[in-house]
Amino acid sequence: MICKSKFAQIFTCVILSYIGANTLAQDSASDGAGSTNAGTAPSTTFIDVMDADYLNGMERILVAGQHGTVGLVELTDSAAILTLVENVPNVDFTSLHAISDQEALLGSSTGMLYKFDGENVSEIAQLSEYEEPILDIASDGNSIWVVGGRGLIYRSTDMANYEEVVIDEVTLPLIEFPGSFPADWYLGVSNLDTDTLKFTASVGGQPAVEEEDYILYPDEGFIQFQKELDMEPAPTVATKFAPGPPFRKGDVSWNVVMLNQGRVTLAGEFGMILQSDDGGETWVRRDTEIVPREPEPAYWMAGYQRENEAWLTGAAGVNQKSLDNGETWEDNPKPGREGIFGVTLTQDGTPVISGAVGLIGTLNGDEWTLADRTELKLLSWIKTPVELPNGKLLVLGGRGTAILVDNESVSRVPLLK
Repeated sequence: MICKSKFAQIFTCVILSYIGANTLAQDSASDGAGSTNAGTAPSTTFIDVMDADYLNGMERILVAGQHGTVGLVELTDSAAILTLVENVPNVDFTSLHAISDQEALLGSSTGMLYKFDGENVSEIAQLSEYEEPILDIASDGNSIWVVGGRGLIYRSTDMANYEEVVIDEVTLPLIEFPGSFPADWYLGVSNLDTDTLKFTASVGGQPAVEEEDYILYPDEGFIQFQKELDMEPAPTVATKFAPGPPFRKGDVSWNVVMLNQGRVTLAGEFGMILQSDDGGETWVRRDTEIVPREPEPAYWMAGYQRENEAWLTGAAGVNQKSLDNGETWEDNPKPGREGIFGVTLTQDGTPVISGAVGLIGTLNGDEWTLADRTELKLLSWIKTPVELPNGKLLVLGGRGTAILVDNESVSRVPLLK
């Protein structure tokens, strides 16, 4: 697979790189898993579920994946039965979101947005001039937001017309430096607007002097302290900036969009968490951390929000939560080094994660409880948790993997067609 942008398509490349790997081993594991009461229906070890959502009006889970795979899954006592939708365009679907009891939007790896109307899949709009992938879709009854690679952001208020949202400027609120010793202090963002940048510091009780006490590097996003500055009061900075790497404004892969109470939350590359309360007219950076070295920001790959509680998960096991509608964030313990591709909350508020190499687990207190991958014969990635009307979760992923989470019970379910 060729990835046109090192940054913007990393999420899609990471996921799709798992597909097809260890095919024989995974087929063997899948064929031997699950109940023998499922009959002789063929297994779906060739199905890679990239995204899914529950359609209440059809009492089925709509799933989507590579090579035009779109289908409806019915969960029985012994298996998950997949019925494929016919006459689907032969494209790789990368995202899916239900917009009614029988309808859903589907995003493709080339930026085309599709709609499932309960029977058929049809094109809605081409949203990416450069065929970048659509990586997440969200709706709240008033609007629909679609995000993806290379800064792709679109919104719609009528489910028919989609307007591009371009983020040229983001506010970095006033923040204190955690130290004042000589170092390169990185703000975690690049492309700073020097016209709005306000850095306040003192040396020996006198205002710090630029080029003598400190040097600004606005494109790279750091301030070099030339000498020890005062900590009473601590140095502070506030500015506006353009999201993206140095000298490449706007080149950000947005992998997550969440909507709540009129607030839009975006997350993706470079540890970016942005919020807008006015429909995308203005944006604020959240979770800013200033460090005296080149930062190692999170790469956010999945998110989930229920009222004011929001979760983000990403590469290398990083995960955070917010309890105030995304204004502040706190780190959670890592379950390991594997990437976390999916996250949700059960009805009782228990976080459930899924990810690389069969990762699936729940958070109990301050410790993750991970499923036994050997016992469940999990060799493929797992990505999408879907809440069922009875409160159970069906978690879907690569090579026909389907996991049922029922309270503290985690079991493998055969996915058959």
